Amino acid sequence: MSREPNPETFLQNLETGIKTAGIKPNHSIVCAVSGGIDSTALLLGLHRLQNHFKSLTAAHYNHRARGEESDDDEHFVRALCNKHQIPLTVGRANHDTPNLTENSARRDRYNFLATTADQLNADSIAVAHTINDQAETILLRITRGSGLRGAGGMKITRTIKTPSGKSATIIRPLLQTTREQAEQFLNSIHVTARHDSSNDDWTRYARNRIRHRVTPELEALNPQATSAISRFGEILQANTNLVEQLASDVLQNASTESPNTHLRNAIASSHPVIAVEALSTIYRAIANPETQLDQHHIDKLLDLISTGKSTTYHLPDNITFWTNHQHIGMTHDGSPIEDPVPYPQKIADPVSLPLPGTAHLGNGYVIKSEISPLAANYHSANDGEAWLKLDILQTQHLSIRNRQPSDRFNPLGMHQNVDLSKFLINSKVAATWRDRIPIVVNPQNNRIIWLPGVRIAEWAKVSPTDKSAVHLIFHYELKTAPTQ
Repeated sequence: MSREPNPETFLQNLETGIKTAGIKPNHSIVCAVSGGIDSTALLLGLHRLQNHFKSLTAAHYNHRARGEESDDDEHFVRALCNKHQIPLTVGRANHDTPNLTENSARRDRYNFLATTADQLNADSIAVAHTINDQAETILLRITRGSGLRGAGGMKITRTIKTPSGKSATIIRPLLQTTREQAEQFLNSIHVTARHDSSNDDWTRYARNRIRHRVTPELEALNPQATSAISRFGEILQANTNLVEQLASDVLQNASTESPNTHLRNAIASSHPVIAVEALSTIYRAIANPETQLDQHHIDKLLDLISTGKSTTYHLPDNITFWTNHQHIGMTHDGSPIEDPVPYPQKIADPVSLPLPGTAHLGNGYVIKSEISPLAANYHSANDGEAWLKLDILQTQHLSIRNRQPSDRFNPLGMHQNVDLSKFLINSKVAATWRDRIPIVVNPQNNRIIWLPGVRIAEWAKVSPTDKSAVHLIFHYELKTAPTQ
């Protein structure tokens, strides 16, 4: 024998939901109310649970999309709030919008809610997404080729920025509540909510097509399909949380001093799932939170970071992704690309490097030379060091310049000269770096000795029998303020 529906289940679920969402006794809540069943039940349920937070304000946005019906929704919400003495803020579109799309409606509504939260200095914005909405969202996102994060559905909380730059939290305390439970609660308190006729139009809106055509078929296979899909989302969210943590570790290892600029290989060498989350995190940091990358964007980004070519790629919300062999980054279209080139600006005139001595290259970069006993671990010297045979001392000094069109180079490990430009390309040196590498040459014959950060010349390498060598060190001298 089936049990009679219990309207109190709604309030119990809602109480659990606001606790899970982190609502505290000193929090102020703005509740989005359309006048429909779910949002009306949410508002009146929160009104009954006001001992759990400081204040409650209703917020209704009239899209003016359905003529008199939209105005009647507004009148209903005004009367409801007046009856229960709930403060209300109303926003209205500037003109009628009969051809309103789902995306533009969502954008306008959330802009209004963020502005209202700003004006009221509210901590949270409560929206009435139920377990049914969650299942529909998951199905929609899977259909559109969403990744792991999108297929996990909506989270119970999400932080947004208000127009003044403050933070407010979107909370969804009904994600464990069904649409039927919300209706049972309203019936128990004798409230009849409004019906949005546009929700019946399954030919125009994708969500309605899921609701009226797809979900009934799934429930014919499994009466608990909606709950099962929602549980599937919870499982994916748990997996997403793990992926997010792993991606955060990768981004920390890949971070640079330049904002939104990261070491390419640190991300490209990680598992594709982790790399996707890392790239999505970089994107979300500067894009509109409502904008998502589609699978073809993700596939393209993974391809670009794997090749390391110097290129750019345009993403939704006017974001440009750029990459080279060393770094990747994202910026708003038209903004300068912050490529952290590890070299000084171009060298106008050749700079002399005494042996031993120091050459100042500008921008804090220097190359120092010393005559030193050959280090036992010279083979593992970092990219900023070079150990060279003493024969180069014959010149008493070296010269430092940038590359020239006619340059040829005898790289370590090769026994012939090669075109320098082709060598730099094959060595995956970023295009933006190639003209700024401070090349160390023999001033007598212009022969290249060392490309700092890349390679020394084969002819200048030390031999196993050498006891001493010329030691060159290329580095950036951190400028400090003089002591008082």
